[in-house]
Amino acid sequence: MATTTATVTGRGPGQSGGEPSALARHVVIVHSDMVSSTELVEAAGPRYPQLLARHRALIGMAVERVGGRFLAHAGDGTLALFDDPRDAVAAAVDAQRALGDEPWPGGLAPRVRMGVHAGEVYDLDGEPVGLAVNLGARIMALAAGGQVVVSDAVARAVAGGGVPRVADAGWHQVRNHAGPVHLHQVVADGLTVVVPPPVGVTLVGVA
Repeated sequence: MATTTATVTGRGPGQSGGEPSALARHVVIVHSDMVSSTELVEAAGPRYPQLLARHRALIGMAVERVGGRFLAHAGDGTLALFDDPRDAVAAAVDAQRALGDEPWPGGLAPRVRMGVHAGEVYDLDGEPVGLAVNLGARIMALAAGGQVVVSDAVARAVAGGGVPRVADAGWHQVRNHAGPVHLHQVVADGLTVVVPPPVGVTLVGVA
């Protein structure tokens, strides 16, 4: 179950419902984003809205099957929240497989990168906000199309838990984050797996 920690005094009488929650919740966050979406929009033309809707539906179904909460963001990005890191990784793998198996019209198959991170978030009108959300999005941005990259916290949490294997993906500089971040990639059928790079060379996200 997600843990909740009081950080400041809660909302009092007369305060707006739009104010951020004063309670920090520890959750697991899965971000996704289409790779080369501009090229896909141009190639699909009027078919793009249908492709985008189907892409969202496939990810949403994978999230909901394991009890996660799915949020479609503006554009082609999505975000989902989970209590259990194993559920989050399983949903990401399931979503990537569903996207890969879908008979997309005219070969217009979206390539989607995913990132899984865990940390504390606050609620703002039903939307999670906080440093964990920002870092999770930047971790996701380092992934390749078809790849699922996870933070070190998630990799340690799922170790030996019967989920697909998680392999080391090296240390990476993340924008606006102090120091390098240790990342891992999920190894499973149907997923893109980037060969581990030589020391000092970053290959995550090149595909």
